[in-house]
Amino acid sequence: MKIVVVSPHRDDAAFALTLAVDAWIAAGHKVSVVNCFSRSEYAPYSDADSVHANDRMSFVTALRGREDESWRRQYGSALTLVDLNMKDAPLRLHIGADEVRGLSVNVNDKALVKIQKAVERIAPAAVVLPLGLGGHIDHLTARQSLIAAAAGTTAWAFYEDVPAAPLAEPIEEFVAGLAREFSLDLRPVLIGQASDEAAAITRRRRAAFCYDSQVDDAEVEAIAQFCKVYGGRERLWANQAWLDLSPSLEA
Repeated sequence: MKIVVVSPHRDDAAFALTLAVDAWIAAGHKVSVVNCFSRSEYAPYSDADSVHANDRMSFVTALRGREDESWRRQYGSALTLVDLNMKDAPLRLHIGADEVRGLSVNVNDKALVKIQKAVERIAPAAVVLPLGLGGHIDHLTARQSLIAAAAGTTAWAFYEDVPAAPLAEPIEEFVAGLAREFSLDLRPVLIGQASDEAAAITRRRRAAFCYDSQVDDAEVEAIAQFCKVYGGRERLWANQAWLDLSPSLEA
């Protein structure tokens, strides 16, 4: 099957879903990650500050592209990256990096249609969206672009945004509120090998280290260790159509 993961930025899919992507590809599926807001000046752990201001976006965007490609290469041709080349919130909305949370999605944002059409062109059998934990406007916009369709007959699931998840309100309550708001019936699904927690942590650590312009060692470790909450697995929140495809999607 074709599975699409909608990733607000280059790194979100890897931080949240490395074990799931491992499982899907091992089961013979093809995975496409749609990177929405990939033009950026945000790279706090890089030498971007030494670059002239006029060149910073090009420098950081290229750097983050190389990081994402280093993660993709771990899977070979079974994983495809689709870059929508849109500006992230600080560039698009002319706000500071510390102002990206607590905003409402602009229903007239052209990004909504662009993301929707990109996913439709791939014609996937299943789609995975961010929950929007932490309230980052780019995550909310990516989710909003397609969430109305999640009540339909296609397989949809939502992933827990990492590293925002540990800082959010209790996730179960967040999901319940989202389900009420959009008339969704979402159930938790665990993906991965519960018998090998240490290997799962090591795998997630390796994936997170690909993005060393974005996270320091402590953040990498928090991302790696998050799967311990689920016994070395990752949790999705899925609709009935997704559950109907199980166990294929939970391999």
